[in-house]
Amino acid sequence: MSRDLKNRLKNGGTVAVCNTDFPTPRLVEYVGGLGFDAVFIDCEHAGTDFKEVEDLARAARASGMASIVRPWSNEIGLINRYLSCGVDGIQAPHVDTPVELAAIAHGITQWEGDHTKKLFVAMIESKAALVNLPKMLTSEAVDVFYIGALDLAQSMGLKGQPEHPKVRQAVEDAIGMIERAGRVAGMNVQGDLHMVEHYRRLGLRWINVHVKTFVAGPARTFLDGVRETRVVERA
Repeated sequence: MSRDLKNRLKNGGTVAVCNTDFPTPRLVEYVGGLGFDAVFIDCEHAGTDFKEVEDLARAARASGMASIVRPWSNEIGLINRYLSCGVDGIQAPHVDTPVELAAIAHGITQWEGDHTKKLFVAMIESKAALVNLPKMLTSEAVDVFYIGALDLAQSMGLKGQPEHPKVRQAVEDAIGMIERAGRVAGMNVQGDLHMVEHYRRLGLRWINVHVKTFVAGPARTFLDGVRETRVVERA
């Protein structure tokens, strides 16, 4: 699957990625059946252990998806252990400089298997990373440059405000820079499903979304309808 996605990206294609939020093999298989291309396994902000990563990666393969894991640090031994769990790629957090990027890329090459089949997604999540982005874009080791809007907002002194105009402009500028360099831009669209086409036009091609996004909106609509019915019944 990772080889297929690499080729798709090289040919200008788009990849749809789902963060399952509540990582279970059955849910991974379900979203794979919906047509997602890859599942995102979060080990930075979630308590997913190595055995669970193996199970999730196996479920992704069974449903025709790639699996991408975000480790809690970019320590090379840790990254290689995740690769040995069977995941198809690494989404490295907080890549701020060309030196850090090169170290991660070199570490991936030290994995005992065929590292050329693995995807390397570098997360751009700070003002420093944006400054260094032009230099990092020259690295051929990276498959996707992924903008982390939440951490970027915090780096800009706008914690919890990824939709702030200054943050949104920085994100859009970064997407444009990545696209003009002929590279692949990625991002989590959070709850901005109505903005997907806008970001696509800017050049976003690795598009991540939380499964909670699909649960929360319809659930609220349902509950609002139930509450309105209760009010009518009481009247």
